[in-house]
Amino acid sequence: MAEVSGALSRDIVVVGASVAGLHAAHAVAKMGRGLSVMVIGERVRPRYNLPLADRTGLTGPTDLDSTTLRALSQLGSQGVDLRLGARASELDLANQRILVGNGSVSYRALVIACGCAPTIPALLTEESRVYTVGQREEVSALRAVLADPSLAVAVIGAGLAGGETASRLRRAGRTVSLVDGSPEPMGRFGAVAVNSYAALHHRAGVAPCFGDGVVEVVKDGLRRRLRLSSGTLVPADVIVIADGHRPATEWLESSGLALRDGIVCDAGLQAYNHVFAAGDAARWSNPRYGTRMRGEQWTNAADQGRIAGLNAARSITRGAPDSYAGIPYRRSYQHGVRIQLTGFLNGDERVVTQRTGEGEVALFGRENVLHGALAFEHQYLFDEVRAMLTDGVAWDAALAHVGAAVSTARVPARSGPRLHDIGIRNAICHDVLP
Repeated sequence: MAEVSGALSRDIVVVGASVAGLHAAHAVAKMGRGLSVMVIGERVRPRYNLPLADRTGLTGPTDLDSTTLRALSQLGSQGVDLRLGARASELDLANQRILVGNGSVSYRALVIACGCAPTIPALLTEESRVYTVGQREEVSALRAVLADPSLAVAVIGAGLAGGETASRLRRAGRTVSLVDGSPEPMGRFGAVAVNSYAALHHRAGVAPCFGDGVVEVVKDGLRRRLRLSSGTLVPADVIVIADGHRPATEWLESSGLALRDGIVCDAGLQAYNHVFAAGDAARWSNPRYGTRMRGEQWTNAADQGRIAGLNAARSITRGAPDSYAGIPYRRSYQHGVRIQLTGFLNGDERVVTQRTGEGEVALFGRENVLHGALAFEHQYLFDEVRAMLTDGVAWDAALAHVGAAVSTARVPARSGPRLHDIGIRNAICHDVLP
C-alpha cells in the first residue's frame, strides 16, 4: 500500500478503492488469467463496505477499522497491487496513461470507479461542526462531537441516508431535525411514501421538515439554529449533510471523456476504448429501460464493479463483453422499520398501495408493465414483487398477487413496532401526476 512514483505499467488499472473499484479488481483477479492489476485509491483508509448510516457505527461501539472493506486483504493475497493514499490527477487517453502523484501508470485497460463527493451548501461552508455522511474520517469526527448529548443535530437531506442517520441519532437520545427542501425527499417514490415517511420520523421524536429549505444560520452564543424558508427555527448545534453528492470527476475534465453528471458509457460500461466506468460516477445506457442513468446504490456499485472489471479484462483477451441491465434497489432501517424500494420511475405511473397494520407495499406501473415497488416492512412480499420486476411480470398479475397476499394474510407477521402505530392505515388506489 504505497504511493506512485516513476513510470509504472499494469494490464488493468482501477481508479477508486471503494465498493465498485474493489469489486472490479476482485473480478479480474478471480478470472485467473494472469493479468496484473493495480488499484489506486485516494484515501489511505477507504470507504467502508456498508451502505447507509445505520451500518456505520455512527453512535454505537462499532470499531470503524472493522468496517473497512475486508476485500483489501483478500486482494493483496491475490496479487493485486494496492496503492492507497495515491490520487489520480489526469487521464491521458491517447497514451493510455494516468498521472498519479509524482509518477504515472500505463494501462491496457482502465476501470474508473471514483465515486461521488459530498457538496456542502454555500450557506454552511464556513460553519463549524458540519459533517457529511459516507467517509470514515467524517464518521469518526462526528462520533467524537456527539459524545456531548446536549448538542442538537440537524440532518440536511431526508433521503434514505439522511433518514437512517436521523434514526440512529434519535435512538441514541439526541434531539434531531430532518430537513429537506423537497416536499418529496425520496424522489419519484416520495409522492406515495412521504406521509408515511414523515409519520415514521415524527412518532419516533424526529422533527421532519420537508419542503422547507435552509435560508439562514442564526447564532446565539454557543448555540446555533437554522432558519427555514417557512420561518421555522431548527436547533442545529451539529449539522450532518446527507444529500447533494456529485460525481468526483473533476480530474477527468481535460481527458476527452464524455462527462454529463457522471462518466457517459454504453450498456457494457465502456466509456472509451479500453476504458470502463462503474459505481456512483457511471452514467450508463441501461438496456432494460432504454435510457442513460446513474445510480448511487451499494448493490449497483458492487454489480457494476464486477461487470466493468470483467469487461476490462475481456477488452484485452478479446472476449465478448456483458451488458449491465440492473434494476435500482435501495433499503434502509429506520426506527425499527425496514424500508425498501426498487425500480425506475418516470413519474407518470399508476400507483396502487396496500396498507395493513404490519406494513405498506406500493406498486408502480404503466401500460400493464410493472415499473417499481416500495415497501415499509412486508419483506417476503417485497422480495416476491422484486422477483416479478426482474422477470417482467405484467402489472395486472403483480397487482393481483399482492392483493391476494394481503387479503389472505399470507404475509408473515413481524415483531417490533406495528406500522398502524405510526399512522399507516387502510388500502388506497390513486394516480401520481407527472
